[in-house]
Amino acid sequence: MNSLDFSKIKLVIWDLDNTFWKGIISETAIEPIDSHLQLVKDLVDCGIVNSICSKNNFEICDTKLIELQIREYFVFPSIDWSPKGLRVKDLIKSMSLRAENVLFIDDDLTNLAEVQYYSPSIMVAEPLIIGDLIEYVAALDKTDLQHKRLNQYKLLEIKYVEQQKFNSNEKFLFASRINVSIKNDCINQFDRIHDLLLRSNQLNFTKIRPSKEELLRTLHDDNIQSGYVEVKDKFGDYGIVGFYSLKDYSLLHFTFSCRTIGLGIESFVYAALNWPELTTVGEVVNTVDQNPAPKWINHPDSNDLEVLEKNTLNKGIKVLVKGPCDLSKTMNYIKNSDSFVCEFTYVNEDKNNTIEAHNHSVHIVGLKQYSDEEKNILANECIFIDRKMLDGTIFSSKYDVIFLSTLIEANFGIYRKTGTELKVAFGSYLSPITDPANWNDYIQQKIFTANNNFSEDFLQSFGAKYEFIGKTTPDDYIQRLDYILENTHQNTIICLILGVEFPCEKQMEYDYKERHRSHIELNNAIREFAQNNKRIRLIDLNDIVKSQSDFTNNINHFTSKVYYELSLKVTEIINSITDANIVNYGSYYQYLDIGLNWIKDFLRKIVPQNTNLYSLLKRSYKKFARSKK
Repeated sequence: MNSLDFSKIKLVIWDLDNTFWKGIISETAIEPIDSHLQLVKDLVDCGIVNSICSKNNFEICDTKLIELQIREYFVFPSIDWSPKGLRVKDLIKSMSLRAENVLFIDDDLTNLAEVQYYSPSIMVAEPLIIGDLIEYVAALDKTDLQHKRLNQYKLLEIKYVEQQKFNSNEKFLFASRINVSIKNDCINQFDRIHDLLLRSNQLNFTKIRPSKEELLRTLHDDNIQSGYVEVKDKFGDYGIVGFYSLKDYSLLHFTFSCRTIGLGIESFVYAALNWPELTTVGEVVNTVDQNPAPKWINHPDSNDLEVLEKNTLNKGIKVLVKGPCDLSKTMNYIKNSDSFVCEFTYVNEDKNNTIEAHNHSVHIVGLKQYSDEEKNILANECIFIDRKMLDGTIFSSKYDVIFLSTLIEANFGIYRKTGTELKVAFGSYLSPITDPANWNDYIQQKIFTANNNFSEDFLQSFGAKYEFIGKTTPDDYIQRLDYILENTHQNTIICLILGVEFPCEKQMEYDYKERHRSHIELNNAIREFAQNNKRIRLIDLNDIVKSQSDFTNNINHFTSKVYYELSLKVTEIINSITDANIVNYGSYYQYLDIGLNWIKDFLRKIVPQNTNLYSLLKRSYKKFARSKK
């Protein structure tokens, strides 16, 4: 069990029987524990919320909690007879919190172990810990006597229930009538802004934790533009949920409360600021780019929802999109989100590492070939993967079209568990993690680690259990592709994204140097295979990426123009093989980056980039481009 750091707690999840109260409510009269009732109230006064995860009858427990006059202090109660591990994990996700900020209290050691299995970074404890928690809370300042934080989570709970009634998240967002205000009287909201900067993690792009004195200097600096963000919707008022500071068209602070996850608030504010320079520090759950503001924000006209309904498919079309950023960024330009299942690169909430190898052909085939026990072994022995990525839906659901990226195949190294046929893929094949010569660079993160913290103990253990077998060869990929075709529905079309076949001059990383040659070899094998298989479609990036100006920083990362044109090909393929009417967003994107890249190249040649003139010209161009939406 993890050591307990009470200072991290934002949520306490209570078991009921023999934990919150004495006795088992379904068998006998229970005995309330007054100190526990008071602790829940004191936690709320300190801004710490409470929830319940109990194996019990909901109606009986809910009635008792109301009788004890304590029900109103709990949010998102989970009371039924199902196992607790996944319930707690889902509860944390629904509340947009991180497991490391949650304490789960239960008298059953099996429940504690199960919960920690599904949420490894959660704090768990038996009821004996409650005395220490009471002492800790007694020493805290009662900073939320108006229960603003509790009420915010009650609002979130109401929204969660309402959201289940919609078959499209986009429909729900339009129906929510989200209103965002950006205000600049930051001194008047100083304490809330400072608290937001210190507490926010999941949507804190800059990760700067200033002292009060440092924040005051920022707010009083005439060369820095600062603002805070307030959000309301039809469910209620979220208050201040975001803050930014902007200097010389570069963001010093850009942070948002986790309560806004999934609403698009950060994208709206970034667009409202005309997409300034932003260096993201560490991982965030959502990224921002140069897209226009989400259409569902500050649009009260009910016609928006009617248009969305009109353009949304109701014909049962189902599309899987599985890949890294080439496909995730493409989806930004496609409507009808209720028709798509997206399995993209993501951040593991417990390990805080990046999971991107789920779309490697080794792991796709493993979804079908490996047993649950074997998947658990791999997830436990390989810190760079997790159990979730081994539960993809490519074989378990019937799709009309499946889009797969092949870009990862050209680089990732493959490892086989000794004495078995279990395989995993990770990192560059040019730097095997089983080679002791590379260990120091992995430990010091000089080599790509996907935010995994490699230790020498792990590397030695992994090297003793797994052997490096190289990267995917063209023959390997065709064999795995054939397996995918055999084990998906006979009418499902598989569409593959083929990599660029000329080098990107901007890329500096060693393992990207000859990537285009691997693309050529793999692409040629796929093209030959596709000629004799009617279920294969191809989207060739070489038809879209024509010059160096189409790249951003390496051969696999492109400008918005490329992703927009890629989205057109995706919708064209879906609409051509189904009776669907998948719709793209406007063609504005097609031209924005052409001009932006031209002006950037021009500015670099004639104006030093660290001058105010450079920032002014760049800002003026972006304002002009945004006005042409």
